[in-house]
Amino acid sequence: MIRGIYAAAAAVFSQQKALNVISNNMTNASTAGFKSQTTVESSFGEHLVSRLSSSEGGNSRPVGSGAFITVNDTEYTDFSQGTLEITERSADMAIEGEGYFLIDSEKYGEVFTRNGGFALDEDNCLVLPGVGKVLNQSKRSITLDSGSFSVTGEGTILENGKETDDLFIAVPDAGSAPEQAGEGLFFIKDQYKKASGENYKIIQGALEKSNTNIVREMSRIIAGQNNYQSCIQMIKMSDKINEITVNQIGRIG
Repeated sequence: MIRGIYAAAAAVFSQQKALNVISNNMTNASTAGFKSQTTVESSFGEHLVSRLSSSEGGNSRPVGSGAFITVNDTEYTDFSQGTLEITERSADMAIEGEGYFLIDSEKYGEVFTRNGGFALDEDNCLVLPGVGKVLNQSKRSITLDSGSFSVTGEGTILENGKETDDLFIAVPDAGSAPEQAGEGLFFIKDQYKKASGENYKIIQGALEKSNTNIVREMSRIIAGQNNYQSCIQMIKMSDKINEITVNQIGRIG
């Protein structure tokens, strides 16, 4: 009976984490460049097989009997492109294809983002409001003469018909992926490089919307809440049975 409580409790924690991720997706459904996440479930059995496969000498000591408990141990980020929304605002930019804008953030340092809702600060530097300065191919801030400029598909900035700067469009190296920092920002822990101009196109006057599917997230949150409540009821029932066992059956013996 105790094992049943453990299994139900693990499911409660697992569903709670899944619901938190879904809620975050829905909260950022209107955040430009946000990428939705899902939790990845794995059982103790899978961890055990991984441990035995990697241990020296194939240590196979018994670890006890019972059902394997399933937990949410990692999160998967969906990096698929969101739909593009035309804004006709010169400082707004969207990336069609692969790559990320490189931002020198005040909080995290260098970060990736697909959010191209830029603006000019008081020093005429191109910035992502509330985050930091947009970087060029030399990893320096971009300073413009005025808000009247154009951007080519490769990310070259033109003022009065002359090239004045270039956006740094970055991609992570093979085998690595950016990690979410929240609100459409991603950490850069591994090496990255400049994206190939053949694999992306900068569209000025547009923004990439979040790739969160509201209908899908709503169905997931309803199913998750039902599972959560079912597990809570299982815990209550198991606790009641244990109470009867201690107070009545134990007394008869």
